[in-house]
Amino acid sequence: MHGLIAYTDGSCLRNPGPGGWGVRLLDPEGMVHELGAAEAATTNNRMELQAALAALEVLHRHQQATIYTDSLYVINGSTKWLPHWPGRGWVTTAGAPIKNRDLWCRLASLNHAGICWRHVRAHTGDPNNERVDDIARAFASGTPPALFRGRAGTRDDPVGVRTFQIPAAPTPSGYPPKPANTTSKARYVSIVRGTVALDNDWPACAARVRGVSGARHKKVRTPEELAAFCTQHGVEVPPDV
Repeated sequence: MHGLIAYTDGSCLRNPGPGGWGVRLLDPEGMVHELGAAEAATTNNRMELQAALAALEVLHRHQQATIYTDSLYVINGSTKWLPHWPGRGWVTTAGAPIKNRDLWCRLASLNHAGICWRHVRAHTGDPNNERVDDIARAFASGTPPALFRGRAGTRDDPVGVRTFQIPAAPTPSGYPPKPANTTSKARYVSIVRGTVALDNDWPACAARVRGVSGARHKKVRTPEELAAFCTQHGVEVPPDV
């Protein structure tokens, strides 16, 4: 393990609704420090961002560090879209205000070139990602968990000896290899006056966007493609997709 590593995750019940976030910090000496908190009324994307911010408040003081998150909203926003938003006046390409601007501004003030953002796929067995998911969900549900602080892999560590599984090396794009047979049926996402909709066929999507100034649309096959499209245009990913 080289440099400090943080795993982050956010959760929101009913989205919007009560939410929580979790962070697991791991240092090169094998020490762990977990963080987390709850918010009474929020969204999933705000909780994902808040978790990343909590990690950055520690990591920004170090020359090199890595943040792992399963949120493509955070990954794409931090690495692709955030550098362009201030120059556009914090509006999307369609002219709508960027959502969660307050959190994005704070993230921009803490982020630096030595912070490496890595995507980890949710619920694929990564023990540290599973742990921060547990923390975030517990806070969101109103049952705050005991947060661990101590040496990784000891009896009291909720992750246990699994902590020592080193994350797989990222591909050149920064994303881990996709598992086989992940192709799914295409759907059509549209953004009309700031509202996101998903349709199962093109005629239904076309009926929404034709003749509407500033409307955007795209064919997507995976949740990652949907998240990237929504992040590009500064809107929330629809819940329950």
